Amino acid sequence: MRRTARNPTGRRSGPARVAASRSQNLGDKQQPMNLDDVWIMVPARGGSRGLPRKNARLLGGKPLLWWVLDAALGAVAGERIVVVTDDDEIDALACAKGVRVVREPETTGRATLDDVALRTAADLFAFGAKATDILLTLQPTCPFVRSARIGEAALALENGAGSVVTVADDRHLGWRLGADGQPTPDYAARVNRQQLPAQYRETGAVIGCRLGALQQQGTRILPPIRLLGLDKAEALDIDDFHDWAIAREIASRRRILIRADAGVTLGMGHAYRALALAQELARHAITLATARAGRLGHALLSQYPFEVVEVDGDADFIALAAERRPDLIVLDQLDTTAAYVQALQAKERHVVTFEDQGTGALRADLLVSDLYENLAVPGERQLSGIENAILAPSFETLREPAPFREDVASILVVFGGTDPSNLTHKALAALAAAQFAGEVHVIAGPGNRQAGALDTHGLRARVHSGVKYMPGLFRQVDLALSSAGRTITELLCCGIPVLCMCQNDKELTHTHASARHGVINLGLGSLVDVQTLAAHIQRLCTASGLRQLLRERAIHETRSRANAAVIGRIMQRIGWAEPGACG
Repeated sequence: MRRTARNPTGRRSGPARVAASRSQNLGDKQQPMNLDDVWIMVPARGGSRGLPRKNARLLGGKPLLWWVLDAALGAVAGERIVVVTDDDEIDALACAKGVRVVREPETTGRATLDDVALRTAADLFAFGAKATDILLTLQPTCPFVRSARIGEAALALENGAGSVVTVADDRHLGWRLGADGQPTPDYAARVNRQQLPAQYRETGAVIGCRLGALQQQGTRILPPIRLLGLDKAEALDIDDFHDWAIAREIASRRRILIRADAGVTLGMGHAYRALALAQELARHAITLATARAGRLGHALLSQYPFEVVEVDGDADFIALAAERRPDLIVLDQLDTTAAYVQALQAKERHVVTFEDQGTGALRADLLVSDLYENLAVPGERQLSGIENAILAPSFETLREPAPFREDVASILVVFGGTDPSNLTHKALAALAAAQFAGEVHVIAGPGNRQAGALDTHGLRARVHSGVKYMPGLFRQVDLALSSAGRTITELLCCGIPVLCMCQNDKELTHTHASARHGVINLGLGSLVDVQTLAAHIQRLCTASGLRQLLRERAIHETRSRANAAVIGRIMQRIGWAEPGACG
């Protein structure tokens, strides 16, 4: 069968026809790098043994071939990209992208890529290529190579490299078989992988050389050779279904921007929830943003392995979103405005907001409100109730609630990260007035300004700060005194009855702090006197039946709650429920 070449510009080379005009990338529009002396060859056979029809197979909603073509189109013009194929469908897919097509007879797949490059060189010269031009070979089985890498490969050749080859660091403790067939170590000493000498594996993503040198030497590998290192995603070369599963995982990753503020009045709960969200969604590209004012949010978030950016108010955050171009924006900053959310929804971005009673909740794609429902938002755009609470990741591995004990031997005092109403002092005074003789564990949050001056009133009290594993501490206690934040849900997951005092009017509206969930709520803490609180403590210490009932309710109401399940429901509501996209 005679080779034929197709040309998207309308010029003919042999028995060629005009292909479709150049189409834009499916993602964000990229400007070509204007590499006028660079040609790109993409060999794409129709057959495949390990993964049938893989070059035309849909990955992340588009044919595998298109991934590498999109990267190529971000670097050079379509008329300088040539897909070499023996297949009608791949021919049509290439034409849809506006690139050139060179047809070959059906092959067995035994020809080397050097052979294909040599044959294709003649077509490139017919298209106007010169011997000094650069030829880069890109394989569609390496779908995650970026346009910038193509530019780096071309630059290496411009700077004197004879060839450029993409590689991945592949150092491991290895073995080989000796002449006698016995295993022999392929290393000098057993050390950690990072301490081994560098060992590189060709990825196949990009190999480049000069066209004239290829014709003269018959190979694309010519000295001096420049190795171009790739990260794991770019280095992936799809050969079988195992590789395809990894590719699907990578292809479904998104860019997610989470805004969570913290402060003495606002508290630390929003920042803690942002961390829990980030950990559950960590396979995606996560950026955490927090208000610069107060710096409490930054002090907490920067301790963890996520990118953290401080912003000066909502306008600055809108500018950050325009710069980062996220697929999803999560707002955990309480009440937002419609104008703010609308500005963030530019470019068809999804916006999910938490605990939002502002007008922005009416515009957001989804509202998550585990503490109090927004009655103005339709049910199909809202996830409410304790089953939609996002908790610290350490509670996700909790398998059993705390054991029930007839006597109260230990009480926990925890009033959030900042305790703006100074309820910790009141709780300690009430415990002393109740003559509680057991252990008292006090958690002082990072924003609690009174933590250093606590009067323990002679109690057997221990003050904790920077607790690394909260469930371990919760399981040591029989009763907790707490405000009406998300810590209550964490306590309920551990089966701990809670005596609650609210920090402010907003906490009075939190629906989870109720007897239905295992909580006795005394209302606004500033209105509860020490003697009233002491009387409730004494009652709960002596009424083991009441505590057991509260414990059973707590366990019942939280038994099906899980961060992964909440994330799954969020993704389903915003239309991201494809396999592998939910966390």
